Amino acid sequence: MENFKLPTREQCFNILREYHVPSHILDHSLTVAGLAVFLAQRLNEKEIRVDVDLLEKSCLLHDVARVCDFKELDYSKFEQTVTEQDKSRWQQLRKRYKGISHEEAAYDILKAKYPVVALVIKKHRYMGMLDEKSRPDTWEQKLLFYSDMRVMHDEIVPLKRRLEDGHRRNVHFHGTIEQSRTNTVKVDPLICRLEEEIFEILDLEPADITGEFIDSYMEKGQAGS
Repeated sequence: MENFKLPTREQCFNILREYHVPSHILDHSLTVAGLAVFLAQRLNEKEIRVDVDLLEKSCLLHDVARVCDFKELDYSKFEQTVTEQDKSRWQQLRKRYKGISHEEAAYDILKAKYPVVALVIKKHRYMGMLDEKSRPDTWEQKLLFYSDMRVMHDEIVPLKRRLEDGHRRNVHFHGTIEQSRTNTVKVDPLICRLEEEIFEILDLEPADITGEFIDSYMEKGQAGS
C-alpha cells in the first residue's frame, strides 16, 4: 500500500475530544477497534495483508460524527454529565450535516488531513452494501464494517443479535417499517456473506469471538513475545 498520513493514537483521541464524542460512543469505538485489530492480526498470520495501523485509527474515529444520526438529543439518556460545550458542539454538527449520514459527515471532517482513513470510514454505511461503489472492498474497510456490525454498545455479540438490535433502533433511517424490512432483506445476507468470507480464512467460528477470547489471545501473545 502506498505511503499515506495516519494520525497517531493521541491525535485520534484529540479529534474525538474536539468533536465531543459521547462517552458511550467512545466505549463502542474502542471495542470495535479491539475486535478489528484482533481479526486483522489473525488474517496477517494467514498471509492476508491487512494494515493494522490504518484499521485501528479508522475504527477509533469511525463514529466521530455519530451524533448526526441521533433521532433526537435527549440529554437525560446520556451516560455522562452533558456540558454546555457538549451541547453546543453536537448542535453545530447536526446543523452542519443535517440530512447527511454520520459516515459521510466523518468523511468530510477527515478527508483533507487523513484521506485514506476517511475513505475507510465512509465505507461502513449499512445501506452502502447495496452499491458496488459504496460497499467495502479492501480488507481494512471490510474489517471495520464487520467489526462495527458485531459490537452492540461496547459488547461483542453474535451478528444476528446486533443486526436485530440495529433494525429496531434505526427504522427512521428507512422512512417506514415496511421499507426497513425490505432493505434489511437485501442487506443482511450480504453482511452474513462478509462474515463467511472472513471466517473461512480463519481457524475460528464467529461464535468463538468474544471480548474474553480476544483478551486471552492478546495475553498469550504478550507472554510469548
